[in-house]
Amino acid sequence: MKSPLLLVGQNDWLQLIVLLVLFIIVLFGAYFATRLFGSFQVKKGTSRNIQQLESISVGPQKVLQLIKVGEEYLLIGITKDRITFMKEIDPGHIDLNHYATDKKNQVLPFNKQLEKFLKKK
Repeated sequence: MKSPLLLVGQNDWLQLIVLLVLFIIVLFGAYFATRLFGSFQVKKGTSRNIQQLESISVGPQKVLQLIKVGEEYLLIGITKDRITFMKEIDPGHIDLNHYATDKKNQVLPFNKQLEKFLKKK
């Protein structure tokens, strides 16, 4: 009885190698595309004048958000179709200890978070 490997022709091996090479190329392409688009999202998401402080869901596709614009605190309602100004909030009515505006609470890029996680272990 012949080995199953001997029954496979050279053409089949060539197809397998080509498919593996294409798969590796697609993996690298996806990796670099993710890095590229991720860097755009980090740059797009940072702002000096507008910060989202809190968000709470009040129903399907309905959210209340507390945002800081400059030195004002605003409560807005967000639905699937619109954003509605609800009320300006007096800073004296908010516990501002949770919301540090320094670099500690800003989102770190994934590679920095991974490095920080790996250093702990």
